[in-house]
Amino acid sequence: MAFCNNCGTQVSEDTKFCASCGQPVSADESAQVDGAQVQAQPEQQAQQEQAQAQPQAQQQAPAAAPSATPGESAIDKLKTVIENTADETSLYDPADIEKNKTMSGLAYILFFLPLVACPDSKYGRFHANQGLIVLILGIAAGIVVNVITSIIPRQLGLISTLISSIVSLAVFAIGILGLINGFSGKAKELPFIGKFRIIK
Repeated sequence: MAFCNNCGTQVSEDTKFCASCGQPVSADESAQVDGAQVQAQPEQQAQQEQAQAQPQAQQQAPAAAPSATPGESAIDKLKTVIENTADETSLYDPADIEKNKTMSGLAYILFFLPLVACPDSKYGRFHANQGLIVLILGIAAGIVVNVITSIIPRQLGLISTLISSIVSLAVFAIGILGLINGFSGKAKELPFIGKFRIIK
């Protein structure tokens, strides 16, 4: 089988001129074309085999571990921590919750109020414990802040004020969150400190 070297039309081996373009076709040129095709066939076959092997390798490769969301900010992470605390509301009697949720909310102002006003309330005791933990946290945070601010030189008084304000706001925010949970009838642990049990 021979092909025209000019236009690629198939011609018989004994043809001297291409019927399509009229260019002379010599035996040497046709042999070169045949040789090039024979050489190209193994290369094409190898490329096809490689293309078929790639999807299989991709299927066998283990899936990469999901990476952290690049757009997630520190505020989003903090919000996730606050929202994903343990919710034990279903463990308490709805009648107990409804009757004692006011005193339970006030436990974040005076932690012992539910223990005095409704000593038999399990829901009240839950929030009394949470209120006591907030009180302990506030005292501990105050001590730590005083130690840190005493180390900082007086020339950097603004830094001391800033540290004190941030810590006070954090403790206040946790207390407000507990107060809201108590008043709304939720036995939801406070973030970071809610897992501790002193009053059972």
